Amino acid sequence: MRLPLAVALFAVFAVTLWKTGDPLPASQNFEIAVYDRDPAHIWNRLYAALLIREDRHGTQYGADLLDPLLWLETEHLLEEPSHRHALQVLDEFLQTHAENLIRDPVKRALLQHDLWAVFDWSVQQYPGNKRPRYDKEKRELQVRLAEVLRRLALTPKEIETLPDNYAQAVVSGTFAKEYDPSDRERAFLPPDLLDPRGPWVCIQVSPEATDSGGVAPQHLEAASGRSGFLVFVRLPGGRKATRDYFQVLWNFPQPWVEGPTFATDQAQVNPDLPSFPAGTQVALVRRMTLFDNQGNLVTSPITESVQVRVYYAITTTAERFSAGSVAEVAKNSGQDFYEVRLRRPLLFANKEGGLRAVGRDEMELSTFAQMGDDLIEEISRGPELKKTVRPVLQTCLWCHSGGGVRSLNSRSSLLKPNRLQKEPRDVAYGPLYWNDGAAVGWKQNHSDWGLLNGYWRASSNSH
Repeated sequence: MRLPLAVALFAVFAVTLWKTGDPLPASQNFEIAVYDRDPAHIWNRLYAALLIREDRHGTQYGADLLDPLLWLETEHLLEEPSHRHALQVLDEFLQTHAENLIRDPVKRALLQHDLWAVFDWSVQQYPGNKRPRYDKEKRELQVRLAEVLRRLALTPKEIETLPDNYAQAVVSGTFAKEYDPSDRERAFLPPDLLDPRGPWVCIQVSPEATDSGGVAPQHLEAASGRSGFLVFVRLPGGRKATRDYFQVLWNFPQPWVEGPTFATDQAQVNPDLPSFPAGTQVALVRRMTLFDNQGNLVTSPITESVQVRVYYAITTTAERFSAGSVAEVAKNSGQDFYEVRLRRPLLFANKEGGLRAVGRDEMELSTFAQMGDDLIEEISRGPELKKTVRPVLQTCLWCHSGGGVRSLNSRSSLLKPNRLQKEPRDVAYGPLYWNDGAAVGWKQNHSDWGLLNGYWRASSNSH
């Protein structure tokens, strides 16, 4: 999509763009050394200005996260003084052509991805009850971000040569290779997870549905298509057993049943589907999407996170059953949860594939499937709310608390009228390809991508 509105917007702001302004507020100068050892490096200051948050009590949030701490009703970066601070650092970056200071393709890809997330948020943001719309502030932020993003874009060849950091992590020997029932606290990284003929089977999205959001649409929507998501399943019997189980689900005589009374026109997955056996494992792989310097969306080889669920027992717990304490819900689900995720300093140092295991008690404010309220502002007003923040590994539980197949939300892709899951004849043109296409197709049809393209067209027409 191309939006002619962006042409006019660029003309309005071009007069005042990329000029330094008043000194920055001291409270906004966070010392972050992510992209360079020097916290004063413009890349670090830009990252800090847009990605680091601070509550009213001086606690900082947001360093080295996969997604920025920006919610739908967040006013940070739109209200003062954070808005003026963001514009000044963006203007300095543009005025000094700071994109040329770092040529490392990995760092450029990560900064692009970070700033792209902020741009998309600014498009989706909506005002809370009786709050300002910030239309002018959004446009001021967007026109600058669009130009920085254009300058950071890699060539198609550079994207192709980005590292396969999952393979690097496996080779590093940092992670256990398989689940150890005697040490259920320890995270693991299966070396054969992405093997197209290995024991893990990637759930396919039907080729004709490449704009549907794929097999993990909630995750794709939460990332606004800037990442693709792959779902893998491994039964204890390996690849053949997993394929056979998929066939059983596809042949099940009544895969869909009438929905709840308040939505009888909507079918739902039959809760009585035959389940897989204990010992089954499910993995969700998040891979980074980029755009090249031609404006084409491209799936990169960079893995952002791997979430694994191990079914040590198959229970009869209903889908999304959350009564009782967190410990009780987890026990009723019969699952152990693990996550390995990207860490920028490790990736930039070429260590362990840039991946690290998430700790059992590691806390993090979540932007996934949340309401519009800004949690940092909520905590600022009521510090006691910090006690309600759950460990990262517990957040998966609320959407995957059912027993056995009831917690596999991608199971709908395995049922009729979807295509039967089959082995691809060409492993280079199989499930990974179709899922990557789903992420790219989804993004191409959304307004935030269209608006970004509109700004780029405005910029080229103004030169």
